[in-house]
Amino acid sequence: MTAEVNWIDNGRLVRRCPLAAGPAVDEETALLGGGMVRVVTGKLGTVIRWSVMSPCFSSLFYVAEWLMDLPAPYMLRYFLCGWFEERFESAGAVNCRILEIVMRGDVHLMQRVFVREFPPSSTMMTPLLREVWMDGNAQPDYSVDCIYEESSGRFRVERIGPKSTIARLWGMAPVSYPCVNGGSYDRTVGAAYGEVLRQGRPRYDHVYAAMKTTDGTTMWIPYQRVVIPRHRSGAGRSVTVVTEIGKVDIQIV
Repeated sequence: MTAEVNWIDNGRLVRRCPLAAGPAVDEETALLGGGMVRVVTGKLGTVIRWSVMSPCFSSLFYVAEWLMDLPAPYMLRYFLCGWFEERFESAGAVNCRILEIVMRGDVHLMQRVFVREFPPSSTMMTPLLREVWMDGNAQPDYSVDCIYEESSGRFRVERIGPKSTIARLWGMAPVSYPCVNGGSYDRTVGAAYGEVLRQGRPRYDHVYAAMKTTDGTTMWIPYQRVVIPRHRSGAGRSVTVVTEIGKVDIQIV
């Protein structure tokens, strides 16, 4: 079974993108500027893609009514200062979520990074992070070390584990998006590092951040992390961070 691509334009189902030039579909123009909704169905489920800020309410209402005829699971991919991805198993749940996003369609995000501390007793804590928390240590392959530089007053990525989230998504280069100093992402996620060192105890966080991927696309990435303080003799102050992408208890839209 091959995937079937449909477009919804002004509340009407069309088989081809009306903005297509010949056989090529200018998807970004259609979604971000044209107010269209793209629906792809196949044996792996259904993917619904649109821009929250585009005038596509009637098309989203059409999709919400059509859901019962579309195969599960359902993946919503919508753009608001970056691409969000949300997965649902039931048509009812995804229908409610679509209508919820429609009702919040006028939201203006002033932040691009959200960080919230949680107690380690949280049922959402992943097995890997729970192990790190209980042991007070982290396997070098899965962790990242950040060292504090007195000259800049910032933490700099010193070491990247080959199986860490950064390595898997951005590679081992210390100049990838999550490693660059000075941006809003660096300032917001790094704010907790100094606190961890001052208090001398680990910290468990949920993070939701709009981040640039290796192809230049901005994606909203939800992840959990544990930050562990390190005081190394003769090597300055540093923290070790272990992260895992997954569900977080932070609602943006």
